[in-house]
Amino acid sequence: MEENKKNEVLMYQNNVRCDLYIGTGAGKKLMQEIRNAKKSVKVVSPFVSEVLIKKLISLHESGIEINLITSADSILNSNGSYKKVIYDLIVQNKIIDKQADETRKRWSHISKILSTINIGLVILLISLIFLMKDFRLILLTIPIIILALIIAIYKNEIKSKRVFTYTYSVLLPLKIFIRSESNDHSYVHSKIYLIDDEIVYLGSLNFTVSGTQHNYETRIRTTDSETVNKIREELNDLINNSDLTEKDIQSWGKKLYREPIN
Repeated sequence: MEENKKNEVLMYQNNVRCDLYIGTGAGKKLMQEIRNAKKSVKVVSPFVSEVLIKKLISLHESGIEINLITSADSILNSNGSYKKVIYDLIVQNKIIDKQADETRKRWSHISKILSTINIGLVILLISLIFLMKDFRLILLTIPIIILALIIAIYKNEIKSKRVFTYTYSVLLPLKIFIRSESNDHSYVHSKIYLIDDEIVYLGSLNFTVSGTQHNYETRIRTTDSETVNKIREELNDLINNSDLTEKDIQSWGKKLYREPIN
């Protein structure tokens, strides 16, 4: 029982100096400080907007360290399809089997030669029948048919020959947690924003346009060094050591992308 109580409270801080904001536009200052980040931005939000993820991607491309922790629900449209931004976050890596590719090219070359020969034989046979008026020459179609079957086998082998395999990686450090039937506490509902390991925002606002701009929200902001350090440690633990149920990037990538084998 004591162990359960211990796990329920991961962090408690008292007498923390902070500022409080209640109302609409609760994320205005947050977004300004994210844009002005010099080193890093860590975002924990169960729901995110595509346009705000693109801002994180832009910061990542400019050299800012980005960590995003969200839920699988956040990247689904209302109809169950995936939001386009997930294709920016999860990258498909195509790996070519050079030996298989060389084999496939060799088969393709042989197939083209045989096809050319077969076309020549067909033209020759038609010409002979026309000139000699002897329809018994039609029996010569047997080798042509056999050759056509050989060509069809080659083409089928070429089509089914696996040349490419695929792996998936994330554009930036990303954790996407999913609800688990075996773990009642697997859903990340916190909204935490850590900027440059110096500024922390906590509150009700999701990392969405409505949450940061339009909704009636509550948030606190603190630069209290002890609190910031503890939250940084908690986020690092959530990123690196969490036992929460996480979406497997490899299996997810296979659902997102087509994987032609050659």
